[in-house]
Amino acid sequence: MKKKLLATLLAVMSVFLLVACSSKDDLSGEYYWINEYRNELMVTISDNASGTIDVDGVTYSITNVDTDKKQITVNAGSDYVVPYTYEDGILTLTEDSLYGSSYEASYYKKDSEACKKALKKNGYKEVGTYE
Repeated sequence: MKKKLLATLLAVMSVFLLVACSSKDDLSGEYYWINEYRNELMVTISDNASGTIDVDGVTYSITNVDTDKKQITVNAGSDYVVPYTYEDGILTLTEDSLYGSSYEASYYKKDSEACKKALKKNGYKEVGTYE
């Protein structure tokens, strides 16, 4: 009886451990480019699947967010696959140019601790304002 109870308990604990380890980043939300010169909404992701991204004042559609491969697909006339990293409320997109160089841009998820720190560091009271 004790062995069956212990085996059942271990099986249940294993299921919880597997579920916890398999969780993916939820990228849904608004992301702001915050520095001493900017405090602007740049990326919006809805339902961890689609959204918009602003590039040089032009808004493009995000058509796919692949959290397994850590890639975002942006439609700018053609589909461009952009690798990303996400850690502690900071979304970093890496774009490779035709000339062999890479450009990284980091955006802060609204209401994350990283966003609050960036706002304070750069003298802003809230996202999207220059006060």
